[in-house]
Amino acid sequence: MKVLERVAISVACVCWAGLGAAQGAPLVLPSGIEARFHDTIWDEDLSAIRLRYVVPQLSEPESLYQADALRVFDDMQWLCETQMTSLFDNWLTVQDEGWEVVVVTLMDRPIEFGARDAETIQLFEWFAVTMDGCEPEMEIYHE
Repeated sequence: MKVLERVAISVACVCWAGLGAAQGAPLVLPSGIEARFHDTIWDEDLSAIRLRYVVPQLSEPESLYQADALRVFDDMQWLCETQMTSLFDNWLTVQDEGWEVVVVTLMDRPIEFGARDAETIQLFEWFAVTMDGCEPEMEIYHE
């Protein structure tokens, strides 16, 4: 029985280590820039899921992002579409569970949620959860 317990513990440790490695692996965005998953914030007050990523290139003056805001938006929408499908089976499930908005955050270095740091660059984009996926949410800026 001890052998089975050790095997179960070993398998659990390997699976947990694999999950951590997968979350730390860089994602290559459509623009070619790499992003690393930082965290997910489940904001029940706003019915929002916040997906946060570290993109060190944000602070580089020669970065592709410095010259093309549409490229940043396209990458953020891609992150919303692809990463939400890894959290839920389908978009209907997202809506059925009460989530209405996805906020994608890109930052040049890790920062605690809600913290302010004049040295850290953070970009935010709000997306409405629809049957078709992530749609730009412009009304949220006017409320």
